[in-house]
Order: sequence, then structure tokens, then C-alpha cells
Amino acid sequence: MTSKSTAHMRVVDHLGRMIARGECGDLLPREDDLVTTLAVSRTVVREATKTLQALGLVVTRPRVGSRIRPMAEWHLLDPMVMGWVCEVPVSPRLIRDILDMRAVIEPAAAAMAAMRANPEERDGIAEALQRMFAATDVQQHMTADFDFHERILAATGNALLIQLAPVLQAVLSRSFKLSVRDAVTARESLEAHRDVADAIIAAEPETARTAMHTLINRARTDIESSGLAIDRPSFIR
Repeated sequence: MTSKSTAHMRVVDHLGRMIARGECGDLLPREDDLVTTLAVSRTVVREATKTLQALGLVVTRPRVGSRIRPMAEWHLLDPMVMGWVCEVPVSPRLIRDILDMRAVIEPAAAAMAAMRANPEERDGIAEALQRMFAATDVQQHMTADFDFHERILAATGNALLIQLAPVLQAVLSRSFKLSVRDAVTARESLEAHRDVADAIIAAEPETARTAMHTLINRARTDIESSGLAIDRPSFIR
């Protein structure tokens, strides 16, 4: 990556995080201010602003500047945007949306994996589960947990679902941080993960679907028990 492209992505990431944290108000800082503050050229600032436009975060108008758009208009399925959003304190509605997205995608993915996974993919899911059981701290658990869910997506054999893996990882990161508070809560979810893995390995799609629903509902319960609100009950069972 060239120094110019590195500077471009650094500015995009910096501004994206600022916008997600609500630090810009209604408008991005003026171009002159960004050039000075970030120590980059006008070209880099302008290209970064174009990238933010393409991601739906801002709209630029003559004599007005770059206005921040509502979050509902951001390209939330872009992994970079989802990563920014998932780093900041989340609203009850966003918690609901994160859990609903998981509830729509992951049970179906588990059922597909149970139908389509080859022996190597089934072994990979089992290996990720073993690492979850062997984890000695929360970070090890979360790393293995990410891998577990990503391997299930890969085992669907569906190219579109597989491409959702980076987005799902950002969603899972926020979901895990909300529901997995310590090593105790991490270990409490192990049996639910085992049920999902066992059903996939046994090629039982409906059992896998139900087990994944149970796992996600457990996350919902853990989040609520931590004192965080979730906007109105989901229509997902």
C-alpha cells in the first residue's frame, strides 16, 4: 500500500469513527481544519470525504460542506462502517437490530451447514468448539467463538453468505461484548454452542436451526440481564 493510500485510509477511518461517535455534530469539520489537524493534503481530505459519501455517511453540497446523514442511511453492511458503529455505545434499537440480524442469518446458516458441510468443514467446526472449551480467558474464548461462527458460514457453501463473514464478525464482536461479561458467562454458553456443532456434524438441519436460535436467544437474555435495554421484543421467536 502506498503512503498516499495509507494516508487516505487513515483519514477515512479517523473521520468514520468521529462520525459514529457523534463528535462532528451535523457537519464534518472544514477542509482547512482537517488538513491542519490530520497533517495531510487537501487531496487526501477530499478523497476521504468522497469515500465517506460512497459509504452513505455524508452528503456534500456547495457552500454548505459535508453534512452527516442519519445512521439509517449509512451502508451498515459494509464491514468498515459496521466496525465503526459497533465500537460506540449502542442504542436499544441497535442492540435489537444486531440480535435480529443474527436471528435471521445464523439459524438458516446452521441448517445449511448441516446439509452441505463436507467432512473437513465439520471437523473445523468441532475444532473451533474445542478451542472455546479450552480457552483460559475471555479473549481466547471470543477468538475461538468468532472462528466457530465463521466456519459455519463457510460450511453453507453459499458464496453470498460467506461474503457476509466480515460484517457478521463486527456484529458478533458487539454482541459478544454486550453478552459475555466475564469468563463465567463465556463458559455458560458452551453447551449451547456444543448443541449447534453436534447437530451440524450429525447432518440434522432442523436441529441445528433450533439450536442456533436457542444460542442467540441466550445472548439476548444475557444482554438484558446485564441491565441493558433492548428496543421492544423482536418478532423473531
